[in-house]
Amino acid sequence: MTEVHHEDVAAYALGLLGEDDRAAFERHLEGCAACAGEVGSFAAMGDLMRGVHPDDLLPHPQDPEVESLLVRRAAAERRRRGLHRAVMTAAACLVVAAGVFLAASSLTRGPNPDSVHSPAAALLLTGRTYDVSDPSTGVSGRVGLEDKGWGTHVALELRGVKGPLQCRLMAVGDDGRSEVVASWGVPDKGYGVPGAPDPLLLHGATSLTQDDLNHFTVQTMDGRILATVAV
Repeated sequence: MTEVHHEDVAAYALGLLGEDDRAAFERHLEGCAACAGEVGSFAAMGDLMRGVHPDDLLPHPQDPEVESLLVRRAAAERRRRGLHRAVMTAAACLVVAAGVFLAASSLTRGPNPDSVHSPAAALLLTGRTYDVSDPSTGVSGRVGLEDKGWGTHVALELRGVKGPLQCRLMAVGDDGRSEVVASWGVPDKGYGVPGAPDPLLLHGATSLTQDDLNHFTVQTMDGRILATVAV
């Protein structure tokens, strides 16, 4: 007796079974709804396959005109990518050259010593800071504070001031008492202005504690207020 398998449904639908196996599978279909349902889909595939000649499945030589067009497009794409790489390489070289030029210029010119003050810069990073700004004079900057046993350590970053000037930073307490924290001279070129973009950095001290401080003023020696900052 011919043994029937469910997997034979494709072979049956495509007409690949022998006469005995075909008859056996048809008897199987009478009692197997699953196989009967799959026969229709495989039969449709068989109709499609019967319309395909075996020679159609073999590779065909490329049409010379199509092949030529593809070759030209591939060559053009390679040229485009090569040009893009060349442009990007040139741009990268310009960026590197500019960086080297700026670094060399910086080394040649050297930093403004008035803008490189380690204690002041450190305090402005780690201490309690307050912004300084006065739109009427254009002066801006920051004040940094640090508690000390003897009072308060004070740092100042100042921009937007032109010389020549003689200036001072005043600390004013809640009780009205005032003390000079630091004094300095502003050269003609100034600090934090066009042509002299680096700020002034300095530090000083007051015997007033932070709890007793009310505000600071940046002023000229003749008493003209350049900026005030409340603390």
